[in-house]
Amino acid sequence: MKNTYQRLKILEHLKSVKTHPTAEQVYNKIKPKISTISLATVHRNLNQMAESNQILKLEVKGQYHFDADLSLHQHFVCSECGKIYDLFQPDISEYALDEIDQNKFQVNNVQVIFNGICSKCKKI
Repeated sequence: MKNTYQRLKILEHLKSVKTHPTAEQVYNKIKPKISTISLATVHRNLNQMAESNQILKLEVKGQYHFDADLSLHQHFVCSECGKIYDLFQPDISEYALDEIDQNKFQVNNVQVIFNGICSKCKKI
């Protein structure tokens, strides 16, 4: 997979945010910089980058969100506001990776998603 200008700009945007945007949100941020880019191109590039393990693809409430942070971390999804938070508890991911039978599976990544209510929504 070659790194096109469009792909580099998409990845650059993902690395600059911690919001776990959807393809449409990425498109809305990239479009003013690359007037010729289409939503289909953004979708295609995000999916290709996810398939090649350059980024993470998270399915939350039937929508795909993308994350350029490849470090061992988990996500928390608020059921009230829908915001996705990064959680950095490396022991959780390391435990999951250690417990998998390496003779049966070659694991490239582990995703742990917690669901609940964030502290901002809990106060309401």
